[in-house]
Amino acid sequence: MRSLTNFAPSTFEERGAAVAFTTPVLAQTRVRKDSRDQLEVLVPNLSEGRGVYVVPWKSLPLAFPMTVHDRMLHELIAKAEGCSPDDIRKAVLEAARCGLAGGGAVAAAEAALNDDEEQRLLINYQLIVEALKAVGLESTEILRVGLTSTEGQKLTRDLMMKAAQRLALEPTELYGRIAELAVLMESIGLASSPKPARLRRLMRDLQGFRDSMTDWATDNVSEAAPIGGFCAEVAEHTVNHARNVIGQLDQAMASFETLLRQWETKRALIRKASSRLSWLLDGWEYLILLWTDAQTQDRHSQDMAVHDIFRVIPLLPKDEGRADQSMMADKLITSHKRSVRAYVDWRSGQLDVDLVMRIETIKGKAA
Repeated sequence: MRSLTNFAPSTFEERGAAVAFTTPVLAQTRVRKDSRDQLEVLVPNLSEGRGVYVVPWKSLPLAFPMTVHDRMLHELIAKAEGCSPDDIRKAVLEAARCGLAGGGAVAAAEAALNDDEEQRLLINYQLIVEALKAVGLESTEILRVGLTSTEGQKLTRDLMMKAAQRLALEPTELYGRIAELAVLMESIGLASSPKPARLRRLMRDLQGFRDSMTDWATDNVSEAAPIGGFCAEVAEHTVNHARNVIGQLDQAMASFETLLRQWETKRALIRKASSRLSWLLDGWEYLILLWTDAQTQDRHSQDMAVHDIFRVIPLLPKDEGRADQSMMADKLITSHKRSVRAYVDWRSGQLDVDLVMRIETIKGKAA
């Protein structure tokens, strides 16, 4: 384990992806790859500073007492090939389905996976419709008979063959481009979708978090008020970046014929934007749920929640913003020092069971 007192990542990859551990001191810690392509964990400073402890992934269970759920999640991530937000989310959902974080987490994981499948079917259908519309073909008959029916599949194949001819593409090439695009857009969806996809919903919820936290910080006279204001400001910058990325993707989708024809050159742009949006919003879902839960409690609990959020808030990397949010956070800490919550009794090595249960309850609301 080593300590980095002035941790200010320049890129998302350097910042790492948030992991939904239920062990309080490890909740929302971040995992990344080191210079040797080995996993390591960034644990926020346990004292009053903004630095982090860097722990090799394999050493994490030795360095901190972990819940049974977290040990399983630790193993799943170790076996995964990558550590992007999507890779971590897949492992988190798999661990949650095992029930070690409670029945609520199981239900939330099942709901999330069902939503993923629904969005997968929806985006594939919508992209086929967009492809047909781009070349002047009508698709209402497919909707009437059903895309997954035998008749619907035959009708879709016939229409897609005509579309491929008009685009001067082989049918297999057209199908391949749409399939690849569907994978990249599954978590984002189209602007015209009857049900917004996961990342669009998350951006909407982050806007609500920003507004709520701004109002709370304005009306509050406690020591936590400036910290809440800072959290709202970080959320505001993140929302603005996310809105710009979604705008770029929506603009590309609006010129669908051009996108299909120029897919070989457009592919990298779509992939980069999709990945960037995932990184931008990574780690916010839990904090939004934490704050929503805190709003039903007393003022002291809200103050504590604000400090908890601040401890792991996803600051934008240096390359993403004009302002150095890490430096701003350091100044805030210097001006508003406070004692840190005891997440674990270091003398006995015992976890704070009440905090574990609270985290599991919030985890059970995620979807």
